[in-house]
This record gives sequence, structure tokens and C-alpha cells, in this order.
Amino acid sequence: MIKFFRHFRKDLMEKNKTSKYFKYAIGEIVLVVIGILIALSINNWNENRKELNKFKVLTENLHSEFKTNLEELEIDLNRLKRKISAGNAIKTYTGIEKIEISEFKIDSLLYEAFMSPTWNPSTFTLNEVKNSGKLSHIKNTKLKLLLYQWERLYEDIIEWQNTLTSSLEGPLTVLKRKGSVVNMDFYNQDNIHKSKFNVSNSNLLNEILFENELENNLYAARELENRYNKAKMLLIDIINQSKSHAID
Repeated sequence: MIKFFRHFRKDLMEKNKTSKYFKYAIGEIVLVVIGILIALSINNWNENRKELNKFKVLTENLHSEFKTNLEELEIDLNRLKRKISAGNAIKTYTGIEKIEISEFKIDSLLYEAFMSPTWNPSTFTLNEVKNSGKLSHIKNTKLKLLLYQWERLYEDIIEWQNTLTSSLEGPLTVLKRKGSVVNMDFYNQDNIHKSKFNVSNSNLLNEILFENELENNLYAARELENRYNKAKMLLIDIINQSKSHAID
């Protein structure tokens, strides 16, 4: 084909058909330009297709990440509920002179009340979406709004998780001074023997300082529970909105 064009062009020059030659040359240039434009279009289409596939994988990973986060949240939310329930149960016995409760029962309640659940959701894929600038590619405006809400809520959750952990030091300090950590751990079989000291954790129930410190910790737990519940609802919405058919 190239030899044909060259021969045709040479023939025109030899026959001194300048005007026809220029027309031919212009036509040849137009064909070359069109060919280049077609090649560029195909290349751009391929690149866009590759980017779209990458974005699809990224959004699928985002959907999977939030499903896993929800499953882990359910576990820690249940632990937090047990902690609050045990703490409230302990408070029903505080300040009573004759306490009708077994040592095993008080130790079991203390063990549950002294838990400090800390939910640590994955943010790897979400960070990847943000850092790559692909957050703006999500056309689902509701999903983008939910993701912004999630970031603000998670910052609040971290703050209250830290508050819960630090406030636990109060009742734990009283336990160390007035009671037995060994006996409390014996309930959970972390220790195979109870303390050899003549000490009873039921004595803590008549310590006003213990009651105050326990309530302070329970307050943080209740605040965190509220935020965990909000996170649960928000995660469900994000999961529903981040399904593959809802991303575009």
C-alpha cells in the first residue's frame, strides 16, 4: 500500500500535475491525522477501561471492608453491653450493709464490668480511595455524604474509647488497694487458685470511692455505646450504598 502511494505521488510529479499532487498530499495528511486520532481514541478508551476496572475493584474492596467492620463492631458492641449490664448490677449492691451475694457472683460481675472493648475498624481501602483522588469519581452523592459522616463519627468514637480506657483506672486502682485482682481473674480461669490473703471483693461494695469511680467509667461506656449504635446504622447504610450497582 505504501509503495502504491509513493508510485502514485511520483507519477504526478513527473507529469507536472502540481495541483493534483497538492490535493493528494493534503488528502494523505488528512488520512494520517485521522489515523493518529483513531489510535489516540483507542488508547484513551483502553486507559479509561483499565481505570474503570481498577475503580470497580476498589469500590468492591470498600464494600467488603465495611462489612468486616460491621461484623467486628457487633462483637465489641455486645461486650460493651455486658460491661454496662455488669456495672449496673454491681451498683444495686453498693452501700448495703448486709450483702446477700456470693463471692463468685461479685467476682464475675467485676470481671465483666472491668472489660474495656476497643473497636478498631479497618480504614485502609477508604484511605486509598481518598489518597488516590478517586473519592470524587463516586457518583453516588448519598454514599459520599455517608463516608464523610463516617469519618467524623469515627474520630468521636476514638475519643470516647480513649476516655473509657483511662476512666477504668479509677475503679481498678480501688480494687488493687481494697480487693483482689487474683480472685477476679480466678472467675475467668486466668488464675487456677484464689488469693491466699484474707480479702473479699465484696468489701468494695461499701466503698463510696469505688462506686464513684465505677459510675464514672460506666458513663464513658454508655456514651461509647451510643456512638457504637450510631456507627452500626451508618455502616449498614454505607454497605447498602456501596454495592456495585449503587456506585455509578
